[in-house]
Amino acid sequence: MEIDLNHRFKGVNYIESPNQGGPFASGLPDTIVIHYTAGANAESAVHTLCDRERKVSAHLVVGRDGAVTQLLPFNIVGWHAGRSQWGERTSLNQYSIGIEIDNAGQLSERDGRYESWFGQTYPAAEVVRDAHRNQNLPGAHPQIRQPVCYWHRYAEVQFEVVETICAALIAAYGIRYILGHEEIAPDRKVDPGPAFPLDEMRDRLLAIA
Repeated sequence: MEIDLNHRFKGVNYIESPNQGGPFASGLPDTIVIHYTAGANAESAVHTLCDRERKVSAHLVVGRDGAVTQLLPFNIVGWHAGRSQWGERTSLNQYSIGIEIDNAGQLSERDGRYESWFGQTYPAAEVVRDAHRNQNLPGAHPQIRQPVCYWHRYAEVQFEVVETICAALIAAYGIRYILGHEEIAPDRKVDPGPAFPLDEMRDRLLAIA
């Protein structure tokens, strides 16, 4: 994937969100934050991230079919991290590019049916049963205090596309960190969750950066 002089991916659908800050400070961004959308589809995520009333945005949305929509140029601050901290840094929006992946997130099991918070059900083949990395942290999100939870499985093509995106951003901007929303806001966020191989992906990408 190639990035043009306007800090956009070439050949990618672009719909600019009105929810944005100013340009990043010199030397930034140096971080990528991975999220899941926790919604029904990529289209609904784009709508939410472009809604002035919601006051949220991200740079990219990756659909379950691997299609990518860009909502902000990569030199502009988005509003995806919220209250956050990593090391001595706070307010990670000012350091990071946000990638939203179309995924329903955490699911509830009822009589053999797996249901999202918005009422959509998923077959067992689309479900991962696993513990969350934050389950034993003090103040962990109430939904992850149980030993194992159910999570919507990502599509394989999403892993491939997100890794390709991250590699392009590393090359263009000198990205130093790839983090999950769950890592920068562990008291309130659980995305991208255990169904996403975050540790393995960033080890591959940053080992050669």
